[in-house]
Amino acid sequence: MKHTDGYPNAHSHERLRASARDLIDHGVPPPHRGGNLSVDALQLLYERASSPASAADAVKLLHELQTYQVELDLLYEQLQANEHELSEELLHYKSLYEQAPAAYLTMANDGEIIEGNQAAGELFGQPAAELAGKALSGFLAPGQDKTLNTLLRHPEAHSPAMHPVALPDHRYLMLNARPAESGDSILVILTEAAAPP
Repeated sequence: MKHTDGYPNAHSHERLRASARDLIDHGVPPPHRGGNLSVDALQLLYERASSPASAADAVKLLHELQTYQVELDLLYEQLQANEHELSEELLHYKSLYEQAPAAYLTMANDGEIIEGNQAAGELFGQPAAELAGKALSGFLAPGQDKTLNTLLRHPEAHSPAMHPVALPDHRYLMLNARPAESGDSILVILTEAAAPP
């Protein structure tokens, strides 16, 4: 964002101030959500307004305070709208993850499952919430540790390639792993394969 007069948000602030003044001029400010002026501040304004020498300054000050209040109310409304939008977006992506037809896992770098979606729970025959804290290797057939450990040590070298692993009941899965952007976990997609590759 451009710096104007040493203030990085000058343009946004000017738009906000113009909106606030327009609302005040038209007598339709947004609902008052902020605090009220203190008794001391009101008393000071009253004293200034009562004196002919400072009455004009008091009126200017009162108008400035009204403008700030409306600015704060506009900011509050925008923050509420942003919060609502973010909540809706979070629910959308959470639903995409949980309801996806493919088995998704988020694993720690040591192979422990952090979370899994419903399809992962169905794949392993237990509720998705019970997957957390368990090692993925515990769900695989004996001898599958080598493939899994290779992926855990170097997930970036193996993505987006699919790697076969077997389950104890002789079903086969294709495992696709990728490190999370943060680097502190691994994102995994498991899809069933018809036969061993």
